[in-house]
Amino acid sequence: MTDYYKTLGISKDASADEIKKAYRKAAMKHHPDRNPGDSNAEAKFKEISEAYEVLSDDQKRKIYDQYGAEGLKGAAGMGGGPGGGFQGFGSMDEALRTFMNAFGGGGGGGGFGGESIFESFFGGGGAEAGGRQGASKKVGITISFEEAAKGVEKEIAVQNFTPCGECHGSGARSDKAIQTCPTCQGQGQIYQSRGFFSMSTTCHQCHGAGQIITDPCPSCHGQGRVKKKRRVKLAIPAGVDSGMRLKMTGYGDAGEGGAPAGDLYVYIDVEPHKTFERDGDDVYLDLPLTITEAALGCKKDIPTPLGGSARVTISEGTQNGKVLRVRNNKGFPNVHGQGHGDLLVRVHVETPVNLSGKQKEILRSFEALETPKNHPRKKSFLDKLKVFFSG
Repeated sequence: MTDYYKTLGISKDASADEIKKAYRKAAMKHHPDRNPGDSNAEAKFKEISEAYEVLSDDQKRKIYDQYGAEGLKGAAGMGGGPGGGFQGFGSMDEALRTFMNAFGGGGGGGGFGGESIFESFFGGGGAEAGGRQGASKKVGITISFEEAAKGVEKEIAVQNFTPCGECHGSGARSDKAIQTCPTCQGQGQIYQSRGFFSMSTTCHQCHGAGQIITDPCPSCHGQGRVKKKRRVKLAIPAGVDSGMRLKMTGYGDAGEGGAPAGDLYVYIDVEPHKTFERDGDDVYLDLPLTITEAALGCKKDIPTPLGGSARVTISEGTQNGKVLRVRNNKGFPNVHGQGHGDLLVRVHVETPVNLSGKQKEILRSFEALETPKNHPRKKSFLDKLKVFFSG
């Protein structure tokens, strides 16, 4: 029993776009021109084209869903046979016609910019597609934490292909030394007709340029470019982070024969800071406190990533690990210009070491005066232990 949905590998509630997408994928796989002499591929191509012909038509699909493939054969007003119903595909021509319709007829339809089906899917392409544009390059640069916070201008040395100063990128000794390619007549491609399709290949004589050079430039040997080291200035914005990249349009290798240059991608690496730790636009600072400072409270002046200082207030009884947020744009600037992050202060209460005898004596006296309310977390923990063991 024919199951068109199964043939295309889709569900019965598939949308029109899903149907077309599934058909295009299957049709490209089993197309006869991709499988010459393969009778199984031809049969599969006709089968999936028949399924698409039905499911892509709302009226046919409705009848098929209700009565199946047999119901389509007797349905009137659909064409395809003496009885007026859909009789299926008896020839490859019908399947190929459906294929052309699904891909926009191989012309300007289907969203492929006027390319033929072979150019879009089977490999083709013109001179620009042949990759004559200069190659893009990438370099890395390391900057300090402070430079990332404030922004900085850097200069780097890049060695790449630049347009030849002698021939100005043409690759020829003179304008008279440039002629239209006789093989492709300046198109850069050679076109061949094959059934319904127009297939193009890059011209073997001019390699897609559409022109040939009869007398090459002696400086660049016909390449139109020479390798040279040059200095490039970078304006690195405030707020950049490691892993970000800057795109310098046109600073890559110059293309051959005057073709456009590629781009230069600069990858940023920010050195870690000894005091600050960055998290996006927020910045963390670890602040050590003595037991006395944490217990009695105090005020502290702390440094900020952008320079200067800020004052934070430590409340009485501040616990180890507490995070204090310092607002007023004290964090990192956002690289897209959307404000600043915050400066976050992590409190670290330090247990005193190397105590003198007098200090120990004072602490023991203090311990004798302590009550459970001085240590609420300890009291809560002990209460839980009592419940646990009593249970």
